[in-house]
Amino acid sequence: MNEEKKLLRSVLMESLFFKGLSEELLEEFERIAIIKTYTKNQIIFREGEKALGFFLVLEGVVKIYKLSEKGKEHIIHLLGEGEVFAEIALSQVESYPAYAEAITPLKLAFFDKNHFLNLLKRRPELAQNLIALFSIKLRSLVKTIENLVLREAGERLLHYLWELSEEGQNKILELKINKSHLALLLGITPETLSRLFQRYQKEGLITFEKNKIILLDTKELKLRINQGIL
Repeated sequence: MNEEKKLLRSVLMESLFFKGLSEELLEEFERIAIIKTYTKNQIIFREGEKALGFFLVLEGVVKIYKLSEKGKEHIIHLLGEGEVFAEIALSQVESYPAYAEAITPLKLAFFDKNHFLNLLKRRPELAQNLIALFSIKLRSLVKTIENLVLREAGERLLHYLWELSEEGQNKILELKINKSHLALLLGITPETLSRLFQRYQKEGLITFEKNKIILLDTKELKLRINQGIL
């Protein structure tokens, strides 16, 4: 088994969508997977392109985003290893509804939708995994809308840090994206993000170490989130 196949098997076994599948089914997915590599900033697909299938992230980070009529970018999702995207292709939608772009060097497994749907007909138990995946994505989208509509900039950042820490379980947070991408994800300007980071550092909530954020006071962070304190 070559290195790419080993990587594919490892990620398949840990991904929420594929986890728990039988050895036989994992081998089926390995058989139909096409491994693709992308350079940083390379477009994977554009909004409106024909939806041919979905992807599993094997290495790197991909951003899913929309462009306004004026060309302003808004990030919908940032996805890393083990996460699935473009699964909308498995529905009746004919084209991708957003852009996908590599923001780091990227390695993906591509699954043709016709091959997957044929597999689904033969193995209907896969439908449970698919429903679970759609449910997860729906909850994520609701959180994104809630963040942008109901919360101020400071609240958005605090909630993001709290989720990244798995609700306070991890105090050392590795930022796999740059601050400009994080600002876009949170719907704020890079200048506002920098001011917020400086403020929370002065208040003793966080500190920085290279590309890592260290949570200094998770109890205070949780209190602020629960009480809506910026």
